[in-house]
Amino acid sequence: MMSPIFFNLIVNNFLEHIFVLNETLEIIFQTENSHSLLGYDPYEIKKEGLKNLFVNKHFSFSDALAKSKKQGEYFGTENIKHKTKKYINIAFRILYQKNPETNKGIFIFYLQDNTKQNLIRKDVIKKSLTIEKLARSQKIRDGKIDDAIYEILESSSRAMQTTRVNAWLYNSSKTEIQCIGNFDARENKLVPQSALPCLAMPLYFKSFENEKIIVANDAFNDKKISELYELYLKPLDIRALMDIPIRIEGEIIGVICFENVGKTREWTFQEQKYGLVTAQMISLAIESNNKQKIKQELELALNEKNILLQEVNHRVKNNLSIVASLMNLQSEKSKDDYHKLLFTECRNRLDSISTVHELVYKKKSYSHINFKEYLIEIIKHIAESYKDSKNVVVSKTISDVHVDISSAIPLALIVNELITNAYKHAFSNNKNGIIKVNLSEKKHRVYLVISDNGKGFDKTIVPKNSIGMDILSGLIEQIDGTSNLKSNGKGTEYKISFSKK
Repeated sequence: MMSPIFFNLIVNNFLEHIFVLNETLEIIFQTENSHSLLGYDPYEIKKEGLKNLFVNKHFSFSDALAKSKKQGEYFGTENIKHKTKKYINIAFRILYQKNPETNKGIFIFYLQDNTKQNLIRKDVIKKSLTIEKLARSQKIRDGKIDDAIYEILESSSRAMQTTRVNAWLYNSSKTEIQCIGNFDARENKLVPQSALPCLAMPLYFKSFENEKIIVANDAFNDKKISELYELYLKPLDIRALMDIPIRIEGEIIGVICFENVGKTREWTFQEQKYGLVTAQMISLAIESNNKQKIKQELELALNEKNILLQEVNHRVKNNLSIVASLMNLQSEKSKDDYHKLLFTECRNRLDSISTVHELVYKKKSYSHINFKEYLIEIIKHIAESYKDSKNVVVSKTISDVHVDISSAIPLALIVNELITNAYKHAFSNNKNGIIKVNLSEKKHRVYLVISDNGKGFDKTIVPKNSIGMDILSGLIEQIDGTSNLKSNGKGTEYKISFSKK
């Protein structure tokens, strides 16, 4: 059995302070060093009673005992009286044990000063709130690099209670490292800091290849940063530092430094973790800034492209208008109807191309156009050219069909040839004419059907030197299409189909 002297020797050397209470809450044992926790001697504590030392009026001493009795133990933190202070914060644990022989129980209190833990917890909360604020920073997200760097350095100096926090980036040739911001808490602002040559500190920079972080609690006597002593540490009286590399996609582009001036300092594990997060914030700000620069360059290039396209479109439109005007002028000078009609047909073909170009220009779509919009326009143009044919009407059944530009112009010319031919040849007997235009798409194949109720013609006697038919064949071949022509005394029907690219 353990002797009372040996037992007291053990418990009096516990880090925790022990109090034993019986069920009437009388202190029946307390460690001799309890005065080091509360400032009171054991007699004063016993006289006051442990219950009366708890200062929080909302804390129920009896409830805590009841919970320990029910559960076997109970944990908590509370403020408790101190002889020389108003109070201190303690962490406590209550154990309940019952003697089966006497059926009487005891409450064992373990008390420990919680002041240091509270300070650590408050420091962690402060750093967490700073990181949370930086994570929501609009300046960092928008890539406003100068404002973002100031915000990161200033808030980090406050959170870490560090004299100086600065950020550095390599120049393009990596011959020197340049300071992009140096916040000095003594002046509460950014202060200038000269660039440093990389050649003077080869071991310092090489160490980042293997280390995530360089920590020097006593910078003047730390061998791993001895290269910095004469060049940087001694002139600025930097006695402790914590340096973290700034990386983008794994590559080191710079360093963020936390520096204590005038005295040494031990950098805690929590502070090192905070430093790593801050380095990531710097990296994020730089990446956001780079993205903004690229975005601005792309926007400038896009704007220049649009201006160039506008100029090209303007010139093409003007040139087509000039050619159309020349054709109109030449048509008016023609001495017979045959040549006048030739120029009119050429102008209509030109109008077909011009209409596609106009549609592309207005819609600003340089890959595909809705051919339905084109058909409506071109039918209107051709009808105006043959306005004397008042007995002819055009019936349209046109679906939305999108085709690429390389197919649009040949298809436009095909439509022009077929409708023009109907106007010219189908209704020479003054019959009330109907031209039907049908455009549809099924399973990525486009179908164009143009028919009329005219007099028809004999396909076997179509002149081989017919320009219109030669043009038509060439255009259908250009879009890799197929065609089928039917014509009899009741009219003509031309079916064309091709696959969309």
